[in-house]
Amino acid sequence: MKKVVLVLVLLIGASSWALADDTTHAVMGGFVKSISWADPLKGTKSEIVVKDTSGKITHILISSTTTLWDADAKAIMPDKIIVHGRVNVIYRTTPEGINVGKSIKLLK
Repeated sequence: MKKVVLVLVLLIGASSWALADDTTHAVMGGFVKSISWADPLKGTKSEIVVKDTSGKITHILISSTTTLWDADAKAIMPDKIIVHGRVNVIYRTTPEGINVGKSIKLLK
């Protein structure tokens, strides 16, 4: 009986990992519509709003683990991201529906 339960736990765990991978998305060649930086005094978080080539607008949380790159794949500081700049953004959507950035790359 213990072996059956262990196998079920492993199968359920593996399927949840697969579901997590299915929630990764990308906006390629999007335009930065707005960007705001965290303000602990106001309780706000960093966020980028990107408009894709079809006109869809996506709000993406920028966390401490979000990597920021320039067009030459060099790490950049957040202030290099500007409104109306072009970007590629890879993000994941949490089970709660929050889009969390994994990577933001500036385009030339």
